Amino acid sequence: MEKILAYIDLLGFTKMIEKEHQKAEELLLQFYDIAFGIINDDNRLKGNISSDCLLVYSDNYSVLINCLAEIYRVCFLYNDTISDADFYLLPRGAVSVGKMTIGERDTSVTITKDFMIGKALVHSSKLEPQIKGSRLLIAVNAQDEKQMTALLQNKEINSVLYQNCTFKFWPGYQYVDALWFLDLDKTPEEQKKEVLKLLNIAIQLTKMNSKNSKIAEHYINTLRIGLLSYSKFVESGNDMVLQAVIKEFKNGKYWFLWLTVIEIAINCKNENKNGDWSYIQDFYKKVSLEKSWIYVIEEINKPEKLYLKKALKTFLA
Repeated sequence: MEKILAYIDLLGFTKMIEKEHQKAEELLLQFYDIAFGIINDDNRLKGNISSDCLLVYSDNYSVLINCLAEIYRVCFLYNDTISDADFYLLPRGAVSVGKMTIGERDTSVTITKDFMIGKALVHSSKLEPQIKGSRLLIAVNAQDEKQMTALLQNKEINSVLYQNCTFKFWPGYQYVDALWFLDLDKTPEEQKKEVLKLLNIAIQLTKMNSKNSKIAEHYINTLRIGLLSYSKFVESGNDMVLQAVIKEFKNGKYWFLWLTVIEIAINCKNENKNGDWSYIQDFYKKVSLEKSWIYVIEEINKPEKLYLKKALKTFLA
């Protein structure tokens, strides 16, 4: 039977165990409490957890994605209570759809082993390690019209699904990011308040973890998801959040955030052509002279990003 299945783990958990076992254990128990509390509220969800690896599956696409987005939000909010920068609760995961055989199998008096085999498990588990940051990446079979509709046009999914054109993995699939900072089931006022709270945590974590480039990459990608989640509230280039990000992350190592801000401005300008975007346009003129801009040029010249390159030219005209 076809299922939608998620494979989730915690970023950096192995290093946390190596640094201090007790703290890592306490963090893992917190993850268990959050995950079990949310999953147990809905009998349409099934799953199991081993160490920091969480498997969740369902017949219902929206139920699973909404559940995972809620787990991500609650975990991320918990980071505001942690004072040690080496310890954090950052889920990372992949979701895919495919035929699955699932059942319990008693192997002995003392051991019970879940029997689970199928394409969705292979896809999600292989995809998950490729992901940078606390992202929820969803694989969509581009050759399956029914699946495309059920995922990309599903109004019961309470997260915006944002296409990540440059992410390639299995042929015939496209991959979209669930913008999990945003809960569309809440009122616009509640949405904005929650996104801003999560964004503030993401900004602080990015600033605190900027020294090691490999670690910083995860936080930058997480902040990107937060900014894209916030973009629905942006009306012009005078937006205080975008301006704060521009001022805070001037260093060239944050080039991906530069591109994110510009991408948001391009998308929002298409919806609000009368907005004042001069601040973002001036920002572009300044950073495009920086050495790190070469990475932005490489990014927008990828074949899959051709639309963004064209949109950028229009935005600057």
